[in-house]
Amino acid sequence: MSSIYDPKYRVLIDCLKEIRLQSNVTQQELASYLGYSQAYISKYEQGQKRLDIIEIREICQFLGTSLLEVISQFEERLEKEGLL
Repeated sequence: MSSIYDPKYRVLIDCLKEIRLQSNVTQQELASYLGYSQAYISKYEQGQKRLDIIEIREICQFLGTSLLEVISQFEERLEKEGLL
């Protein structure tokens, strides 16, 4: 399933949001870095907007993590939640 409502996609977005919160970065700060509005960040964190791999990589860079680290965390959570 390739919908934004896929439970696997929700896991990925939760990973990104948790990293943002742990980094003490606001939606507004992230939006400014990416050149988007705060509403854009809110929409993807709520699952209303789907991100592409380039956007995910840029988010990771700003939050001080790597795309590989996020993917690793994502895979671990999928396994833990039985979504593999």
